[in-house]
Amino acid sequence: MDPKLLERRLTLMSIVTVLIFALLTGRLAHLQITEGEKYEKMATENRIRLLPLAAPRGDIVDRNGKILVTSRLAPVISVVPMDMVDPEATLARLGEVLGYDVREIVNKRMQRLEERKEYRPYTPIRIATDADIVTLTKIAEHQTELPGVMIEEQPVRDYILGDVGAHVFGYVREIDREELKAWRDKGYKMGDLVGKTGLERVYDQYLRGEPGGQQVEVDVDGRPIKVLPGRQMPVPGHSLKLTLDYDLQKAAVLGLRAMMEEIKEEFPTQAAAAVAIDVRTGGVLALASEPSYDPNIFTKETIPPDDWASISDSIWQPQLNRAIRGIYPPGSIFKMVTATAGLESGIIRPEDTIVDRGVYWRVEPKKCWKAGGHGVVNLTRAIAVSCNVYFYDLGYRAGIDKLNQYAALYGLGQSTGIDLYPAEAAGILATPQWKLEHFRELGLSQPEPWQPGETLSAAIGQGFSAFTPLQMANYIATIANGGTRYRPYLTSEIIAPDGQLQRKIEPQVIEKLNLDPENAAAIREGMHLVTQGEGTAAYYFQGFPIPVAGKTGTAQNPHGADHAWFVAFAPYEDPELAVAVLIEQGGHGSSSAAPVARRILAAYFNLAEAKVSTDIARETTM
Repeated sequence: MDPKLLERRLTLMSIVTVLIFALLTGRLAHLQITEGEKYEKMATENRIRLLPLAAPRGDIVDRNGKILVTSRLAPVISVVPMDMVDPEATLARLGEVLGYDVREIVNKRMQRLEERKEYRPYTPIRIATDADIVTLTKIAEHQTELPGVMIEEQPVRDYILGDVGAHVFGYVREIDREELKAWRDKGYKMGDLVGKTGLERVYDQYLRGEPGGQQVEVDVDGRPIKVLPGRQMPVPGHSLKLTLDYDLQKAAVLGLRAMMEEIKEEFPTQAAAAVAIDVRTGGVLALASEPSYDPNIFTKETIPPDDWASISDSIWQPQLNRAIRGIYPPGSIFKMVTATAGLESGIIRPEDTIVDRGVYWRVEPKKCWKAGGHGVVNLTRAIAVSCNVYFYDLGYRAGIDKLNQYAALYGLGQSTGIDLYPAEAAGILATPQWKLEHFRELGLSQPEPWQPGETLSAAIGQGFSAFTPLQMANYIATIANGGTRYRPYLTSEIIAPDGQLQRKIEPQVIEKLNLDPENAAAIREGMHLVTQGEGTAAYYFQGFPIPVAGKTGTAQNPHGADHAWFVAFAPYEDPELAVAVLIEQGGHGSSSAAPVARRILAAYFNLAEAKVSTDIARETTM
């Protein structure tokens, strides 16, 4: 071979070799110098995880400081997408361990995160909360088959009373699309747990706290092996101090359940409500709605089918808060409104009498509930014995507009403003105009105008009007305190994590009725006589050491048995507490609702019988 040709080839090969090394050197320099920080970050992210640390929600305590709702640490099972070598296989195996298909949960959450541009492959996606020890053991045993599956502890809600008070406290669940859209500017993000109902919802921004983060080093399978410095501690949420009383709440719920059990052979109802209010402030001391549900089931990612079927019952609707959203005709407990209208308008005086012979003839034949009537009756006796004829006559003389005027002053047919969610029902205060509009909505082009006989029915609470148990309790509280209507409320203080008072919620006066003191005293005296002598609830308050003023009510129900009402306040001379009890399709207010009110009052005054009543109720419901 020509030496010159060989030399040229060697030279060319040398140049190519130099160029290759130069390119490699340049690339290495680029990777190490220019891109070094980027790849170092990627390598670190493969080894280091920033685990979010959820903030424990603030406690909810009763008026005496007893904890009603708190947070506890519970095991949470999550998956880290980037650590799953074969996601389909891993998720399928995890589903076998958990007993349900987790792929849909993961895919749905990843899709939502991608839509919001919040997806990070190293961010854990929660699969199961508060897993039991059997499940955790299975995962530990099969950890090598589950790369990317991790177990950590996160705070979960603990509703100490279980299904006693669920409608007050509500529950938490992962934020949905609509909530995120509405609250994004308030710092909420996908995956956050938020209050869905009750106080959890109303005060969510106080209760939720601020999340933190923890750096951990993981192995090749994504399992944490070392906690690293740089932890940012979560800030717990604010706590709520309520006006609610732990003992009264239990007495109300267990009393309702015991009574429904007692009357089930004759009145197979499963629905009832009770409310107790401090007449001096409007603070709600008890608010019960039956049937109820255990909000602790919502701490799970997946609710067992049997539990879901129970809380979704379409007939009795356990999630419906009947105390604020159920509306019912008031029956005879409306008669104090009619009495107020007559007295304040000067139509009657307390001492004026009529003769009740059992039938009222002025407009159309209307019977008293007692065959043969009550004889000579004045205002106080009419309330005590619940004389229909007396109030038919008074309603006729006052007229529907006057009755509605005073019903509205007592807050009936309008929202009270209580701090609960979903919002309370306004109820119905039926006027002649309402009747026309209502029947037009039902398809009648020319509905019949208001009839005089309908005024008579309205005067004894049997017309079109319907109100919530909360409204009725607040109406009785207004009578008890002489005519001041307060806004009912549940939260009295909001307390910062350091224990400092963040906000104090003061009683709020909504209306002052300016009742004539003598008129108000006459109505209260009539209510006191209800629990004495010939009064309709006298039998059920025999031997009760605290003087009680009350009123029974039996409200007609076109869909079944009559609804049973009882309202009361005590002590009679110096009122502190007002109570309203409703048992759907419970028959007579005296026999079904009054005993429940007695139990609530006994609990409030810490009487010996309160413990016995509670024990009986507990045994009945077990």
